[in-house]
Amino acid sequence: MKTTLIDSLQQSVTEAFEAAGFEAKFGAVRVSDRPDLADFQCNGLMGVAKSRKMNPALAGEAVMEKLELGGLFEAEFVKPGFLNFRATDNALTQAVAAQAGDARALSDSAEKPAKIMVDYGGPNLAKEMHVGHLRSAIVGQGLINLLAFAGHDVVSDVHLGDWGLQIGQLISQIEEVRPDLFEEEVEAPLTMENLQEWYPQASAKSKADEAFRDRARKATSALQAGDAQYMRLWRRIVEVSKASLRRDYDRLGCEFTYFHGESRYQDMLGQIVEKLEKSGDAVLDDGAIVVHLQTDKKLPPLMLRNSNGGYGYGATDLATIVDRVEQDDPDYILYVVDARQKMHFQQVFLAAGQTGLSGGAQLEHTAFGTVNGTDGKPFKTREGGVMRLHDLMDEMHAAARKRLEEMGQLSGAELEAAAEQIGLAAIKFGELSHDRESNYVFDMEQFLQFEGKTGPYIQYTCVRIASLMQRAKAAGLLPAPFRDVTENARPVVLTLDEFAGKVQRAVETRKPNHLAMHVYKLANVTNSFYQSNRVLGEGIDPGVAASHLGLLEAASQQLRLGLDLLGIEVPARM
Repeated sequence: MKTTLIDSLQQSVTEAFEAAGFEAKFGAVRVSDRPDLADFQCNGLMGVAKSRKMNPALAGEAVMEKLELGGLFEAEFVKPGFLNFRATDNALTQAVAAQAGDARALSDSAEKPAKIMVDYGGPNLAKEMHVGHLRSAIVGQGLINLLAFAGHDVVSDVHLGDWGLQIGQLISQIEEVRPDLFEEEVEAPLTMENLQEWYPQASAKSKADEAFRDRARKATSALQAGDAQYMRLWRRIVEVSKASLRRDYDRLGCEFTYFHGESRYQDMLGQIVEKLEKSGDAVLDDGAIVVHLQTDKKLPPLMLRNSNGGYGYGATDLATIVDRVEQDDPDYILYVVDARQKMHFQQVFLAAGQTGLSGGAQLEHTAFGTVNGTDGKPFKTREGGVMRLHDLMDEMHAAARKRLEEMGQLSGAELEAAAEQIGLAAIKFGELSHDRESNYVFDMEQFLQFEGKTGPYIQYTCVRIASLMQRAKAAGLLPAPFRDVTENARPVVLTLDEFAGKVQRAVETRKPNHLAMHVYKLANVTNSFYQSNRVLGEGIDPGVAASHLGLLEAASQQLRLGLDLLGIEVPARM
């Protein structure tokens, strides 16, 4: 890996602090809070002064004497005890040259690559995905892209809810309204629209009608026991549901290694519970089989099997962990799941650890907040219902198409393709620009703007640079190595230099927003440079213009790489 500016400076400053007889920890360097005064700063002299009971100015003088910056930085001591650093023009041109033709040249791979399983998605059988599934899908795929980019071996699983009482309820409803679907040679079609109609009816009836609820429990037991008719219908429900889910996931660019459902673990549940009972890890408690958790936290025990003999999510989730450990032996399993499931995952993780079922895997709940509408409440349709994910994507596509039609540059298939890319960019960047742990407002109109902190704005920056490159080429100008540090060039180079650190931060925190905000910042400084440094026109030195094109090319490469990691495509034209 080639060294970034800040890493090179950090090494020099650390060596100077140690050579001056001070602890290396005081030599920490970071990006300056005042870019008008310096590019980087070190605030450790005050710490040295306090620990050594000496004047910070004397400590600064000692460090300055030992600094060897190789002509790459200028250093200045600022009272009462700070060091400011400014990269020289030579350092800036070298930094751009280091990543010429390879936007990831300054990004290091993980020192210790890990095997990481990402559990994300979590949709249910017989239900179309809605806006509530948005964060898991987009954050999950963004993390997969980042982790793989960082050199980790990543596998993923959708963890489909395809088993349990809700399926028994649906089957019982179908028995009432469409008994012909149970026939062995059935030809009648089964559609997602059918399931969308029957599923809520079954759920409501189960709450209001005790007799129906009892039939649903019996149907669930019969299905789990392998009843031929029920299994045949269940397989059809799975087939129809998966087709709908894959349609939406494909459109979002989500790719799963495994499309496993909870049914996969059904045969394991009894064995695991029996094993834990024999070892004493699971005990009978008020008729149920539970695992008491060894923790200072006030957590209820994890229920594995209820007093009626039915297995709960605790047992299923433990079985899932066992299966993943046996199949992939991951170092980490990340659960990209709603923050409201926090206590459940605390219980499962503690139980898996103290029973030894998690093997060598570290379990993490990569929690996220809720998506709200502009009224601050959970996002709904105009009619007040939960918006289907497919409809949301269609609405964003239509809005993007209308904006493109107003611009009048595209038509036909090119218009439709660009509208899809812009609509999805608006959705994804709107999500990924926020800290996943926070709630955020989904503002369709704002997210589609071609200005401001939006996906389309960054796409437009890339398209604009590509257009300039084409016009320059037609005029006989090609990008050359960057050498002319003119107005607004410095912020572009320094922002390019931050890429590796932002990727590392995003990976370590499991928060893609660190990369998303870096890409937005780079688009901003690149546009400022673009506007203040003309390339085409009379009286412009061709050598300077070619140098400027070289910097714009480096910026474009990193913008496109950053967007790609966020799952965002760039249209050819906008």
